[in-house]
Amino acid sequence: MPIPDSRRPAPQPRQLQCETCGTEHQLTIHAITAIGVAGGDLVTVSYTCNDCSLFQEHLAYASDVAAALHQVRWMAQVIMFGDDYIHCGFPMEEAEFEIERLCYQSSNSGTGLSAVCLPTRVLRCRCGFQLEVPE
Repeated sequence: MPIPDSRRPAPQPRQLQCETCGTEHQLTIHAITAIGVAGGDLVTVSYTCNDCSLFQEHLAYASDVAAALHQVRWMAQVIMFGDDYIHCGFPMEEAEFEIERLCYQSSNSGTGLSAVCLPTRVLRCRCGFQLEVPE
């Protein structure tokens, strides 16, 4: 019999640490998302262990994540911090709106190519790095 939502224990914040290896220093952080004002100091953090390649995502205290950011040796080339994409330590800025046209061949369409238009945003870093993300 399932436990009603009102009696189900809320997820608890955890330290950034690989569940398999136990390491705290061999992690690549990918994203940090604030829970909101009601969450107080809570964030959702996602990271991968560089030793065993285990991906993890869980609640953590923002202060613990900040401390971990000073200790980790690796960060993803682009890290999502809330709604921002961070590269070189700064939020990337929107450059322009683009429509990407993807072509594919389908067995149903005969010999011609079919196309799909995908709206995207182009983000650029101060260093010149560019990233195209779906709208």
